[in-house]
Amino acid sequence: IYINMTFWSFVRAQWTYLPLVPTEATVTGGAYVVTGANTGLGFECAKTLVKLGAKTVVLGVRSIEKGDVAAAAIAKETSREGVCQVWHLDLASLDSVEEFARKLQSLDRIDALIQNASVALADFTLSEGVETTITVNVLSTMLLAIRAMPKLQESAGTFSINPHLVIVSSSTSFQCEGILEKHNGDLFEALSTKEADMVGR
Repeated sequence: IYINMTFWSFVRAQWTYLPLVPTEATVTGGAYVVTGANTGLGFECAKTLVKLGAKTVVLGVRSIEKGDVAAAAIAKETSREGVCQVWHLDLASLDSVEEFARKLQSLDRIDALIQNASVALADFTLSEGVETTITVNVLSTMLLAIRAMPKLQESAGTFSINPHLVIVSSSTSFQCEGILEKHNGDLFEALSTKEADMVGR
């Protein structure tokens, strides 16, 4: 029953109408950072921001080649060249996150950091000594948020704006009910084993 309800909730959500909140008045001239921006929701988000008049949209991507393709497509569809910047970001690597965060300091301002990148893997793997899904979707995502916060605060004071930090997620996390309660001690260590991975599935 739980699986069926989850499935139908997911299906129903695909037809949910979400109003377009950003407007040209709120986006024009701003600088935005979107992770996982070469495909899916991230791509559409970046394209919308460019269309609404953003001055700069950083596409945070694992593959520069795919990011360049996405940037070219956005430029063509919006008739706005030179708005997108393609930056490398691999959330499976904490060093990559740190490098990306340092590069954020080179921007004049950040109006919003939209953390859309995530993974859902079929096979068990480790990244930075932790199960890869946890590294990417939790550890690296939170690390980037923390590292970007000073720049967001600086932008707020310097430009009198209200920057946003957005973390895109889903209801999948609620499907872990009952798993965490079985572990004591270090949860990241406990969840980074094949045994825990099999239970989670």
